Amino acid sequence: MNRKPYPTDLTNSSKMKIWLWSAVGILMINLVVVGIVAFLIHRDSVQYQPNSLPNEQRQI
Repeated sequence: MNRKPYPTDLTNSSKMKIWLWSAVGILMINLVVVGIVAFLIHRDSVQYQPNSLPNEQRQI
């Protein structure tokens, strides 16, 4: 039985692809998290006044 053993070593090009896709994935996850945080900060900074009367707005 002359079976060729499976290569345990990855070639340089496949290592490079793994690093590249890992970096792209991490970058995309970071951008999504930053976008969510920015949205939440923006939403909290906008003042919501559902019960404001027209008279109160004119007195400003």
